[in-house]
Order: sequence, then structure tokens, then C-alpha cells
Amino acid sequence: MKLIRFATLALFGLFATPAVAQIYAIPPGGYRTAAAYHRRQPEVPGVDATYPDKRGQLVVVVPRGPQTAKLRIAPDSAWGYVTNKGRTFRLYRGDSYRVEHADTLSIYSQSSLSVNKALGGANNTSASLYFSRGLTGLLFPLTPRYLREAYQASNPAFAEAVSKLRVSQSLGDFDKNTGLYRVTTLYRETVK
Repeated sequence: MKLIRFATLALFGLFATPAVAQIYAIPPGGYRTAAAYHRRQPEVPGVDATYPDKRGQLVVVVPRGPQTAKLRIAPDSAWGYVTNKGRTFRLYRGDSYRVEHADTLSIYSQSSLSVNKALGGANNTSASLYFSRGLTGLLFPLTPRYLREAYQASNPAFAEAVSKLRVSQSLGDFDKNTGLYRVTTLYRETVK
């Protein structure tokens, strides 16, 4: 009897885990507003999205029966997009920024590729971090100076905590245990 009960629970766990994971997944496609992204309702639902194409537009791949069609959206009329791998990107002033943390203090990253001709054309990829107040705010580089300027009036405790960081501590340090950046941890501690 215990074996049957255990087998039933094990089977339920196997089938329920993928179903629960699908509930929280953000559907791929194009999002015209941050509110639509927050509601997980793309204005242009699709199976994949990319930016930019050769015309500088957002491309959303939409299923049309057994085939797919590509819909092109002007980047100035879209907030962002989600790829088929679940990666979210925000379009801001002609560039795309990957959304790393979406909250009242949102964190973004952007990778850049540089070629060092002195070393025979060796490529070097570096990621820069940015932040905004909410999902619709202006983007600024993630530096203590910009954070203090942005939050001095509304959250002086957070601005003070950012000022007290040691030189060896980075705002962009990622804690794998909590899944948060150092800056988001500081922000959550000061909001309480």
C-alpha cells in the first residue's frame, strides 16, 4: 500500500513540476508596454523574437498553421521582447538591453564586442550593467554616483548604503544562493 502511495506521489511530482514551471514562464513575443510584460500578455505573441534585423526592426516569429511568418515592428513602438529561450530584452533608444532583474529597481546588461588589433584581431566580450527606476524609467550605468543621484530624494537610506560600499565590493556582484545582485539586495534591505 505504501509503495502504491509513493509511486502515485512520484508520478504526480514528475508531471506537476513541468506544469508549474510553465505557469510562471513569460511567453515569447513582442511587448509594446512594460505593463503588458508585467501581465505576461504580449501584444504580438509568437514563438521567438529577435532584434535588430537588417532594417533595424524587431522581428517576431508567429505561427501560421504548420508554417511561421515574420512580423516586423518598429522599435520605437515596442517596449521589448522575449526570446524562445525565455530571455527578456528591453528596447531603449535604439539598443537592446537584457533584463536581469525586473522590479522597482530594474537591472539590465548589455554585451559589447571589441576587437584588439594589436593582438592580431583577438575578440573581447564585456558586459556592462545598467539600472532604471521600474521597467519604464530612464537607463543609467550601474555606478554608485548615478544610484545616489537617482535615489537620494526618494530613498536616502539606500543612497547612504551605496556610499558605504568598499572599493573591493561591486554593485554587480551576483549571489547564486539568493539569485540577486548586490545592489538589489541593498535596495531590498533599505526598503523594509
